[in-house]
Formats: sequence, structure tokens, C-alpha cells
Amino acid sequence: MRKIILAWTATALVISSQHASLAQSKKRTQETADANSRAAVSRIPDSDLEDSGVALDFESIAEDTEFESVPRKIDRQRRKMQLTSAEDPLLIAPDRGPVLEEAPADTVCAPNCVPFWEHRCGVWGEYLFLRPRGADVTYASTVDGTLATSVPLGDRSVAAFQYNSGFRAGANWALDSCSSITGGYTWFRTAANDSISLPGGGGSFIAAETVHPNTINVAADSLSASAVHDLTLQAADVNFKGLIWGEDNFAINSIVGVKYANLEQQFGAVYSILGRTTVDTNINFRGVGPRFGFEAEGLLNGHGFLVYSKGAVNFLVGTCSADYLQTNVFAGTQARTALQDSRIVTIPEMELGAGWQNCNGCFRITAGYYLAAWFNMLTTPEYLGTIRTPQNTFESQIKTLTLDGLTVRAELRY
Repeated sequence: MRKIILAWTATALVISSQHASLAQSKKRTQETADANSRAAVSRIPDSDLEDSGVALDFESIAEDTEFESVPRKIDRQRRKMQLTSAEDPLLIAPDRGPVLEEAPADTVCAPNCVPFWEHRCGVWGEYLFLRPRGADVTYASTVDGTLATSVPLGDRSVAAFQYNSGFRAGANWALDSCSSITGGYTWFRTAANDSISLPGGGGSFIAAETVHPNTINVAADSLSASAVHDLTLQAADVNFKGLIWGEDNFAINSIVGVKYANLEQQFGAVYSILGRTTVDTNINFRGVGPRFGFEAEGLLNGHGFLVYSKGAVNFLVGTCSADYLQTNVFAGTQARTALQDSRIVTIPEMELGAGWQNCNGCFRITAGYYLAAWFNMLTTPEYLGTIRTPQNTFESQIKTLTLDGLTVRAELRY
């Protein structure tokens, strides 16, 4: 029995000594790992850890190891710093890539949509439906006799312009996201036709309102008259457009450029006076000059509906030439004159409208109301009025020609 007790006692002492030895070895290993880990962390400045988003992976270290000196502000999601063992070097795992921010819930477009205010390259075409005003010509009137003392018996006959079609086309070239070069060409033409005839034998005649006052304008055979009046406009402009103010749904741009315009008016009247008497006039203005303006547009909601406003002032320096010719089938040339005048024509123009564009803004369609006024112009009724004055001074007068109507534009941008 004593031998058994002595054997168990010896065995217990041996086991106790082995446990003590293992505990000392484990303690030394733990202290060594702790020292190496603190040294590795101390080599990385705290500011660098915070700025770069580097994080330590504590899960790979033994659970009984604690790191009280490791900063707790390190991001644990985007990057990792792993300590695989007490002797292994510090390993930094690569970044998992940028994190895409979620698009707002009320935004229809994807995150790749171009900002609303950004300038883009593109081409556009525009349909015009305009009417000139201030250039209608009164060419005939009904009177009760052939003498200068005759009185009118009815309405005057007028060659009046109506609405007609034209077009504009152009392109945009984006220099950067805030500026671009734009160019456009405008073509518009309209014609007014009118005629009058009397049955005869009723004591009424047609007086010619465009013939020279020193020739016969009413005769016994003055029973019919007709007139045609054409107006043709061609214009081209090149502009620099720069962003003044831009937001997610609003943009204002300034415009500085140069414009060229050619406005031609052709008038012809035919009267039954002593056979056939005709009157022809031609007025042509060509000018070029600077233009300044603004454009503003706003996106109403996330579904592409927008409103816009445009305004510009053009100062065209040019020459206005006009000629007048009156002939009779029997007498030949009865009157001829011409006029040439240098003028500065001021043209303010504006446009208001609304439209729609698709999600990424590559296609848009707009419609609006356009108005332009040509100040200091020479028009056909003005020119005929100077010819018919008793003094025959042919002095130039100030006249305003306006154009107004609807526009519809389609635009492709990229």
C-alpha cells in the first residue's frame, strides 16, 4: 500500500513539474508575440491608418492575446492588416475596389447620366412657322372717278404677309464641360399675293397706289390690279457659349458671337391703266456684326420635362440698296430710281418654350414662341412712300420689321 502511495506521489510531482514548464514556455511565447505585434503597429502612423482606411484583422490572432495599444478607429471593412503569427511580417491585403454610392431614390437616370448643365456636342434642326409684320403694301383702292378729286368707295387692297414655313439647322462643339462653339444657318421665305377686279360700268375705278405721282394712276380702263410681295431671309451665326451658373436641374449660359444676315424684299404690281402698267421694286439688305445673349433652361422633374428662355441682341452693320421701275406697255419706261444707304440695324430677339429630353439627355425636342424686331430697316411700303411724296426727296426713314411665330426643334447630343 505504501509503495502504491509513493508511486502516485512521484507521478503527481512529475506531472506538476511538466505543467509548470509548459506554462513558463507559453508565457514567454505570448510575451514575444505581444512585443512583436506592438512593434509592427508602432511602425504605422495613426494618421496614415485613418486616412488610408487600413484595418487590422484581430481574428487571426489567438483569442487570449490582447492588443490594448492598437487604435480602435481603424476601418475594418475596406482594407485588412493580418498578423498570422508572432514572427511573420505585417501583411496588408489589397483594396477590394471603390464602393459605388447608391443613386437617390427620386432620380430616374442611372449614375452614368451626364449632368444637366454640362455642354455637349451635337446637331439640331428646327422648323419655323413665322410671319413678317410691318411690311404689308397697299397697292390699290377703289374710287368713284378718274380725277384727283375722286373719293374712295371701298377698302384698300393690301399685299399682306401671312405665316409661312422656314428652317434653322446647326451644330454644337463642346470645348469642355462648361463651354462650347455653336453655329447655325437660317432660311425663311414668304410671299403675299392679292388681286382686285371691277365689273365696269358702275362708276367705280381702281386707283394705283404704287405708281409715280406724276403719271396717270386712274384711267377709264382702270378695272383690275394684282400684286405679289416676296420676303427672303438668310442668316448665319457663330457663337461662343459659356456656362454662368449650373445646378442639377438648372443652367444659365452667356453667348458672344457674330451674325450675318441677308434680307431681300421683292414687290411687283400690275395695273390695267392704258393697256398694262407695271411697278417693280427690289430692296436688299446685307449686314454683319456682333451678337450678345443669354440662354436659361430648367429641368422640371426627373422625367425629362424642361422649360427654356433665349434672348440676344444683334448689331448688323451693312448696306441697304433699293431700286424702283415703272413701265407701260405703250409708253415704255415711265419712272426709274434707286437708293443706297448704309445702316446699322439692331435686332433684338427672344424665344420662350418648353420641351422634353430622354434620361441621358442625348435626344431632346422643344417647341416655343419666337419674336425678333429689325430696327432701322428700309421696307417696301416705306420706300414706295418716299417715291410718292410730292417733293420726291427719297429721304430714308426709320422703319421696324418684325418676325414672330412658332418653332419646333429636335436635337441629338453626345
